[in-house]
Amino acid sequence: MAIFQAVAELGSFRQAAKVLNLSPSVISHHISKLEEQLGTPLLYRSTRRMSLTDAGLELLAASQRMTAAALDGLSAVRRRAEQPTGTLTIAAATPFAQSPYVEAFTRFAQTYPDVHLKIQLDDLSVPVEGSTIDVAIRGRTKDLDDSSYKACKLGNVQFCIFAAPSYVQGRPEPQSIDDLADWDWIQSPPISWIDFATLVDGTAPKGTPRIVATCNNFAMARKFVDEGLGFMIETYPLVADDIRAGRLVHLVPRAKLRPIDVYAIYPANSPKDGLAHLFVDFMMDQAWAAEHSFGVR
Repeated sequence: MAIFQAVAELGSFRQAAKVLNLSPSVISHHISKLEEQLGTPLLYRSTRRMSLTDAGLELLAASQRMTAAALDGLSAVRRRAEQPTGTLTIAAATPFAQSPYVEAFTRFAQTYPDVHLKIQLDDLSVPVEGSTIDVAIRGRTKDLDDSSYKACKLGNVQFCIFAAPSYVQGRPEPQSIDDLADWDWIQSPPISWIDFATLVDGTAPKGTPRIVATCNNFAMARKFVDEGLGFMIETYPLVADDIRAGRLVHLVPRAKLRPIDVYAIYPANSPKDGLAHLFVDFMMDQAWAAEHSFGVR
């Protein structure tokens, strides 16, 4: 239809071929195929002039509307690339509502004010396939689940064992992970002790502490810790300021736990100029990420 429109507007197969960078024979072939498909002539041809049939006039008007709509769409895409717009739905665990991770969302929103962020926080892994989620941020100590989605590793974060001073007071200082077997553990999220407490070298803990509470929300688990119910394991950036200020005690600091790998998961067919790729690239380029051992390739 676009070729037909060029011929009709320029009034010449040769002129249309020049504008479209095609040979006149190719132009003629497409027009003939279009007339064959429609079962009616679109052009009156003669050695001196060319004119449109009634059907050709009607098709030309429809074709012009079609190309105008296409050009509007292409312009919208270009504008989106220059100043992204639309809705970006992100799924992440509840700790991402805490500093320093929440700053990632804040700075992205400040950089791209026309993008509407929809953030779903849940410590239970929400299936992304078949959902409206554009990007899921997932932490894994093991391999990711098989998925048709792409996974971009943002970096890794170190785990940290901590408790409130009120809970630690009067207890012997633990020298190893195994010394915590007699302590009380606030389990959040509900991941096994061996997955949490295995060291970088692969050494697994020998015993398991008593689980005093289990919850899938970081804020609630942290409240339990602050009230002196037990100790907790979480990523170090979440509690670094509290440890430095003495509001929390870093337990067994010499024990280097196996880090958690953090991935951004997004649909394999996500367009390269789309919001999902824009967000992932943004996460990788932030200086704050390296400062907190997160987002480092």
